[in-house]
Amino acid sequence: MEKKNNERDRYPWKVLVLALVIGMLAGVVGAAVAAQIFVKPGPQGEQGEQGPQGPQGIAGINGTDSILQILQNSNNTQVDISSYTATQWYNFSDFDSSMEIAINVQEGSKIFAQFSCTHILEPPASIRVRIVVDNIYNSSMYVCSTGPPASGTYKMSGHIEFLTDSLNAGTHTINVQFLREIGSPKILDRTLTVIEIAS
Repeated sequence: MEKKNNERDRYPWKVLVLALVIGMLAGVVGAAVAAQIFVKPGPQGEQGEQGPQGPQGIAGINGTDSILQILQNSNNTQVDISSYTATQWYNFSDFDSSMEIAINVQEGSKIFAQFSCTHILEPPASIRVRIVVDNIYNSSMYVCSTGPPASGTYKMSGHIEFLTDSLNAGTHTINVQFLREIGSPKILDRTLTVIEIAS
């Protein structure tokens, strides 16, 4: 009896190792059981209502109203138009040939054109800008204007868009035109984009 107690006292680490092994096994088994209980997903909730549908975008090449080609020109030189006669329309291409685009379209296509520009105005000053197709079809216009009691220098941006009706096949010319009402407006960076849309 005394011998057995001495062996136990001599090797106390055996008891400790055995306790650790049993504890680890219990932990692994417990984790496996817990994973089955807690990780399993619950039932699917009810489906929510369908949200409102957004506007239809422009379809692909084989769709209706598809984009067939896009042409774009830009320029960032500064132009002083004070020498142009007031209240008369002029083409931007008079001083910047990139602001006139010729596009060859197929029968029945429409042309969508857009123009953006920045202007500097010192009161009083006013400029009107529009898009013209084939010197026949005019868009509406944007106006940048300053007047009394304003003073100082103003930088303003303008943007305009124009969609034609269906056109005959062939080459069509898109111009941007300006009209200086009063003062000495300056024209800065500008971009003309022309898109052929097949209907």
